[in-house]
Amino acid sequence: MDSIVLLLRLRKLLVVVVVVVVVVLEGSSALVVEVPSGRAKCLTEELRRGALSVGRYRVARNSPANLTVSARVSDPSGETLHHAESVERGEFSFEAESGGKHTACFWSPRFEMSASVAVDVDWTAGIRARDWPSLAKKGDLDAMEAELKKLEDSVKLVHDELMFLRQREAESQRLNEGTAERMLSFGMLSIAICLGVAGLQLWHLKTFFERKKIL
Repeated sequence: MDSIVLLLRLRKLLVVVVVVVVVVLEGSSALVVEVPSGRAKCLTEELRRGALSVGRYRVARNSPANLTVSARVSDPSGETLHHAESVERGEFSFEAESGGKHTACFWSPRFEMSASVAVDVDWTAGIRARDWPSLAKKGDLDAMEAELKKLEDSVKLVHDELMFLRQREAESQRLNEGTAERMLSFGMLSIAICLGVAGLQLWHLKTFFERKKIL
């Protein structure tokens, strides 16, 4: 009986850990961006390869009438994933082809001195980026199947994120090892230069004293 209770407690703890990890690892960015006239404001989101990302933006309701905004979303290599000019609202969705920082920039197409445009931005990634009600409706899934599918994708997300973190850790370790090797080489070179300079100074002093017939 005690072992069964212990297993149930461990199962509950595992579920809590998975939920917490999913909440932490899921990307979500919902905020209001003040875009000064004549300048661009950019947001960045760190995405792993294959991560689904969905974003929506619109000119805030408290902004003056007839204001529009332009937007551009790009991947780490600078390739444009979404571009819109002079719109009141827009949305974008993509699956990251490469891991790294993805950027969304907003600017006002109309220049007015000391003016700014407030833009509501909702940028999500991972499990939260999926439209689960539509997915359940299209696949003719009931609530339980949809929740199981969501839990399966959550576990897959945790696994993929852990593998991504392990890859980043390995890259950081290789970088640290390379830096340590370069520092060691630089230290040895510095010692060799110091010894060479000291030898030249001794040789110069010796020849100077010999010319002065001190030695």
